Amino acid sequence: MVSIKASEDIRPMSELKSHGAEIVRQVSSTRRPVIITRHGRGVAVVLSLGEYEELQETLRRYELRQAVSEAERDVEQGEVLPN
Repeated sequence: MVSIKASEDIRPMSELKSHGAEIVRQVSSTRRPVIITRHGRGVAVVLSLGEYEELQETLRRYELRQAVSEAERDVEQGEVLPN
């Protein structure tokens, strides 16, 4: 994922309501997320579907690595059950 550009990628909720299609085009073309704010505070992030899917895959791989590491620690510590 590309880093955000604060001057372009932080938008108030009102712009999402009135310029939603433009924001979706921006997200798709730049591959940068857009942060949506309400009363000056971030409340949501708009991502392209491709970026979202990449994040989900990265998270899945991370969780799998964590599970394998935990299982390896259990084996090293003898905390296993016979079949």
